[in-house]
Amino acid sequence: MAPAVILRIVKRSRLVFAAGLFTLALAAGFGSEPASPDQPDPATWHGFNLLEKFTLQRSTRFKEDDFKWIAELGFNFVRLPMDYRCYTEPGDWLKFREDALREIDEAIAWGEKYHVHVCLNLHRAPGFCINPPVEALDLWKDREAQDAFAAHWAMFARRYRGIPSTWLSFNLLNEPTRNTRESYLLVNRRAIAAIHAIDPRRLVVVDGNNVGRDPTPELLALEPVMQATRGYQPSTISHYKANWVKGSDTWRVPTWPPTHLVGRFYGPSKPELKSPLVLRGDFRPGTEIILNLTQLSAKAKLRATAAGVLVNERTFDPKADPNAWKSVPSGSSWVYHQPVSPLAFRVVLTKTAYELAIENVDGDWIEFDTLTVQPPGGTPQVTWADSTWGRRQMPHDVTREGRVVPPAGTNVAQPLIEYLKPWREIAAKGETVFVGEWGCFNRTPHAVALGWMESWLEQWQQAEFGWALWNFRGSFGILDSGRADVTYEEWRGHKLDREMLTLLQRYAGATPKR
Repeated sequence: MAPAVILRIVKRSRLVFAAGLFTLALAAGFGSEPASPDQPDPATWHGFNLLEKFTLQRSTRFKEDDFKWIAELGFNFVRLPMDYRCYTEPGDWLKFREDALREIDEAIAWGEKYHVHVCLNLHRAPGFCINPPVEALDLWKDREAQDAFAAHWAMFARRYRGIPSTWLSFNLLNEPTRNTRESYLLVNRRAIAAIHAIDPRRLVVVDGNNVGRDPTPELLALEPVMQATRGYQPSTISHYKANWVKGSDTWRVPTWPPTHLVGRFYGPSKPELKSPLVLRGDFRPGTEIILNLTQLSAKAKLRATAAGVLVNERTFDPKADPNAWKSVPSGSSWVYHQPVSPLAFRVVLTKTAYELAIENVDGDWIEFDTLTVQPPGGTPQVTWADSTWGRRQMPHDVTREGRVVPPAGTNVAQPLIEYLKPWREIAAKGETVFVGEWGCFNRTPHAVALGWMESWLEQWQQAEFGWALWNFRGSFGILDSGRADVTYEEWRGHKLDREMLTLLQRYAGATPKR
């Protein structure tokens, strides 16, 4: 057995899921018994975030039906991201409101009742929140904020000391960022120490730094402590047209899987990169292929051939046609050019073809952002291209409907694999990793969202990472998501996205209760 696997098993053995139930001692502040030594296995956690105390403006009681339905649908985990202002007095972050804390007690009790693990999280903590408004003090710099942060977690540790980690964990801070490595470690270590001084067996979850992106090897030695990442990569899919993300309304319509279409033709001046775009398919007479051109170095000549026969050729040269081009700054001594008005290279086939090649046969380079295939009588299929420098063109199959397929042998999940790489590495060293949030906003086309979600789920299943969708009810969830392109099922007074639910159940190994 490989050493990395042994390390993971050793740490996982300290987090073994305990059989049986633990009855919460609500009447006595959840009791004063020491916590059970039993620990959960976070690889088995699959569930949702519940947002009743996510912001002060919308703070309300949690809903028992959510816990009941999550369990009935075959899931076993909820994360409760909270704004500390929901349970403290205005202007005094060390004066806790008992009435609000009892609502958190209630949620934890429902978790035990329905066999759903509850993870408490400070989404807004004294001195920090990833979202506006900015806190008056800075958690990473101000001792007063750091003292308060540790005091909040000490309060929760005392209050819930009688509940084993099989049913309750603490996720210290949502998506830390805008800090230094030293301040990140200082704040988290202080909070962990404050918790474990009261309840040594409480499982603590620490979000990766830089918005959950980066794991921290220094935390490996701390137990019981685990680390959490995110599943929003790439954000152009997960947060397309999200109203809180500036500029997302201007992003191109997302697609998945990525086609890996190279959006640049290099000419003879760069022989190491010069290569044709080859499209293979059943192209009937009347098929139109359109490249929307966006930038030119100095000169380029595009040539299209079908089975070696010339079907179109056009030269683009700002010197020969200065009115069609405008100079744009390049950030270097080079001068680039953009079309003054929309400009396309078009190919219309007059005969059936099974292979079309487009290449730059003269000059330097020319760039395009979309390739449109218009089958005769069909719907135009638009594929976005990636103009990242230095990539050669590759052959692509094209479906009869005009959809461009990724090159043979391409791993469509490569962007996800790259994001997960440091998390897989730290898991190989023995760390337990969990995905505290993930999902796709409701403006992303539903088919794209489901395909992208399944790619993430496949990665996490291979890595043995549990996960929690943001959210259960709402714009990322399976209930009342408000997607315009979903045929919803009426379900207990809500609109259920059955396709998304079925996908999640398949990867959760869920067995819904009937």
